[in-house]
Amino acid sequence: MTARKLTACALMTALLIAVQVALGFAAGVELVTVLFLVFCDTFGARCGSIVAVSFSLLRCILWGFYPNVVCLYLIYFTLFALLFGTLGKRKKPVAVWVCPLLLGILLFATGYFALNGVPVSILYRKKLAIMLWILFGILLALLLFYFVLIWLKRGKEGREVASLTALAAMCTVFFTLLDDVISPLINGYTFEAAIAYFYGGFLSMIPQTICTILSVGILFVPLRKIFDFAAKKR
Repeated sequence: MTARKLTACALMTALLIAVQVALGFAAGVELVTVLFLVFCDTFGARCGSIVAVSFSLLRCILWGFYPNVVCLYLIYFTLFALLFGTLGKRKKPVAVWVCPLLLGILLFATGYFALNGVPVSILYRKKLAIMLWILFGILLALLLFYFVLIWLKRGKEGREVASLTALAAMCTVFFTLLDDVISPLINGYTFEAAIAYFYGGFLSMIPQTICTILSVGILFVPLRKIFDFAAKKR
């Protein structure tokens, strides 16, 4: 860990905070995902994890220390950094096969539990089945979207961008689902309140996912050139 990398981590943390503040008024619009993704892809998982923890804690100074939000951000952005930081360190675009593999596993697991049910009270089985089928539909749409992007973006770089875009969209969905688990548990919601919280989060997830797809698909290549120049400059 060199002084250059530590400086890059500090600047990236400040940039993510600034972007979140600047776009806080626009619901469903965010650029944190694409900026952090490119940073992790360029500087690796270790630097990405440092930024993830720093960003998750420092943002509390502006918006308050809420236990559910702190846990959500620490878990999500650390996992995000490990995923894209690891993929970015490979010589070959590993994301090209990691993306459909992850989506395929999640799709199979969701479909299995939606068909066979979850071992809970009979009062909740129908509602859980509906939630699982909604998630199944979202994951299926992302998988189809991935293959469409692969078909549209020919070449090695195009396939990599398509894969990372689909993975980023999947992570955006995962962020909402993780919030649907963490917030009800920490705040002590009843099951009915947790279901209502899920549907409310589902509505806000749609524009965020679309924004992630557009921002990563359009900005990834130019941003990576900028970050590569900053990382390699002597």
